[in-house]
Amino acid sequence: MKALTVQQPWAWAIIHGGKNIENRTQLWSYRGVLAIHAGQRWSERGDRSPLIEEATKGRSLYPSALTMGAIIGLVDLVDCHENAGCHKPWGESSYVEFGGRQRDRITHLVLEHPRALDEPIACKGALGLWTPPPDVVRRLEAL
Repeated sequence: MKALTVQQPWAWAIIHGGKNIENRTQLWSYRGVLAIHAGQRWSERGDRSPLIEEATKGRSLYPSALTMGAIIGLVDLVDCHENAGCHKPWGESSYVEFGGRQRDRITHLVLEHPRALDEPIACKGALGLWTPPPDVVRRLEAL
């Protein structure tokens, strides 16, 4: 099993708000179950996003969007491809990341079947696609 660290409120949107695309900068061959780890940093860009605003209308963000530093759910990673102007509105063609760096080479991770955990599993995240610690994998596989 692999995991992906995603800043809040984007992680919440993947698990609860219909965000079926995660925008990244590299292609991955991995397909299968993907644990969504809510990172320690809050995304200012996400906080101002009209997509997040729309996804949260009439829905409680608590506790998932407030959870940081933990795995909050599982999804199925079913495809990964370079942006071709597809997957609107969540699929982006470029963005400015934390620190002001412009990203123009965007790949889309296509996510399906989001499943929220009843209780978040605290663990340290990592950059890119990563493997959770064995005890965390055992807990996730038992769900």
